Order: sequence, then C-alpha cells, then structure tokens
Amino acid sequence: MKNYDKKFLKINREPLMEDFFVSKKGKTEQLMGKKHKEVTTFTQQMLAEADRRQQMIGKVVMCSYCGEVFVAKGTRKYCYGDECRNAEKRYRQSIVDGLAAQIKKGLYANYKILNELQPESGESKFDYDVVLKKGFDEHAYYGTYINTHRDIWHIVGEYYFTISHKDEMRFLHIYKK
Repeated sequence: MKNYDKKFLKINREPLMEDFFVSKKGKTEQLMGKKHKEVTTFTQQMLAEADRRQQMIGKVVMCSYCGEVFVAKGTRKYCYGDECRNAEKRYRQSIVDGLAAQIKKGLYANYKILNELQPESGESKFDYDVVLKKGFDEHAYYGTYINTHRDIWHIVGEYYFTISHKDEMRFLHIYKK
C-alpha cells in the first residue's frame, strides 16, 4: 500500500490472501465478510478525497472569447485576467448600441416625415407609396393605441398614424393632437 492510502484507511496491513477468493469467472474478488466495513470506509474516504482534490484543482474549461484552455474554479467562462471578459462585454454592448442607434434613426426619420406632412393639428391621409419613398418606416414607433373602431394607431411623439387598405391602394392616416 502507498503511504497516503494508510492515512485514510487507518489500517496498517496489506490485504491477506484469505480476504480474496477466485470467482467462477476466474476473477479475484474480495470476500464480503468482516473486511467489508473496512473496504467501504476506505472507498468512502477515497471518494471524499477525490472530490476535495477536484474542488481544489478545478475543471478544465475553454475561454468563451479567445478559446484558450485553462483550469477554472466555479462557473468561470473567461481566462484569468479581465481582457477576455471585458472584450466580450464590449462586443455584446456594441450589438445593443447598434440596435438602439437604428431604432433612434428610424424614430427620428418618421418624426421628420410626419412633421413635414402634418405640421398643424388635425388629421390627413396620404398615399403610402409616396411616404415610403421619403424614407418612412412603418415599424419605427413608440407605442400603439386602439380606438373604439378597433383601429390600431401607432405613436411617434405627438403624432398617431395607421395604414389602411382600399382595393389595391394603401394609405397612411396621420393624426396630430
């Protein structure tokens, strides 16, 4: 037996030949008699030691950003140091910033077009194809409002707009408070 095994087993002798027997399949197996408790204790202690060492050492992980392999404790996803984690965070934030910029650009363009078409309070109707040529985006709006006739009006600033269909034609209805 190795020295570190004696520390956990607390048995100072090697297993004797009478502790084993040869099974019908020709394999050497240990008797399940009086030595079973000692073997079970030894197994439990070795498993506990293996678990302790695994927690101490950590697990082998690949960095989510650069792909480098490292030993990590806990749920670490990036290399040690802040370079990979910060670079990944900047990348994710740039995607969000790009989407926010596109939304802001669409809202501003719609507001300019609606203000050009309907500068005063009231309601008006325009050919949708003409408005599209000016750069109008029907998906860029702040919120929606449903009136009593079940019409869905989209909100951009103080403007409300809806798109109606009549035969083959589409129209943009604009209302300003």
